Amino acid sequence: MDYINPTNDLAFKKVFASEENKDILQGFINDFFGVIAEDIEILSPYSIDIFKKWSAGVGDINELRQTLRDITASFKTADFVSELQIKKSAYFDERSLYYPLKRFCENYNSFGKMQMSPDGKPNLYSSLRPVYALNILGYNHFNDEEALRIFELYDPKRNKSPNKELLRIGYFELTKANIETQNQQYWRDYFNKGELSPNAPDYIKKARGVIDFANLNEEEKNMSEMMEKAAATLQAEKDYCYLEGIDVGRAEGIAVGEARGIAVGEARGIAVGEARGIAVGEANMLVRIKKLIKEGLLPEDTLANLAI
Repeated sequence: MDYINPTNDLAFKKVFASEENKDILQGFINDFFGVIAEDIEILSPYSIDIFKKWSAGVGDINELRQTLRDITASFKTADFVSELQIKKSAYFDERSLYYPLKRFCENYNSFGKMQMSPDGKPNLYSSLRPVYALNILGYNHFNDEEALRIFELYDPKRNKSPNKELLRIGYFELTKANIETQNQQYWRDYFNKGELSPNAPDYIKKARGVIDFANLNEEEKNMSEMMEKAAATLQAEKDYCYLEGIDVGRAEGIAVGEARGIAVGEARGIAVGEARGIAVGEANMLVRIKKLIKEGLLPEDTLANLAI
């Protein structure tokens, strides 16, 4: 392979959470939120040791996977959170809110970020900062053709936003074509392993270069290959379970259908039989009565008096 899949966890972390790649992250934030991210500090930096633990199954796997996929950074005026989600996941909407809000709350009472009140005491809430979050999605999440959605705190009835911009949560769907800016198009091409235009900004070209297989050390090459194989195996197992589920469901459906068909058939047969039996019985009785009248054994008005 020429380069790692950009949506590989190792590639995502190496590109956006390495100290030497802060310029890539800065350009990434600016291209989606229009914010100049000065003095970036990466709070969850890339380390090959994280991936070694992942491969060894050491520690809390959920916590480890979250560490692998998340990009968390702080800059001069705000914080930034990004997550990669290639496949649909249960309760993703809830999770996509949880981590930005969690980051927002973590700044409360943060030393060095608080302002002093007029009486000389620190204002604990002054340490809370805006949070920008971007979820990169490899599937259709919203029912439209727009690749980027960014949500903010907003009062739709009065067409008002808060006095301060405190939270912006974006969803960038790699499966959709409607792109707002040229740089966002370049990022979509990058994540979809498309041909990168020579007109793309240098920091996006650098992102492609970072995951060039030739630029990885041996540990990273081995780990990336292992992760690609693991992802392919997991997908194959999911596909098998899905197809097997269809076959089992079809067989069970046929069996239930046959059983219900027999039951319904029996019920209908009984009903039809009863109806036909009554009709035949009534007809036979009329024939018998007419014969008795003809033989003079019953009066002529017998038929008129019968409630038949």
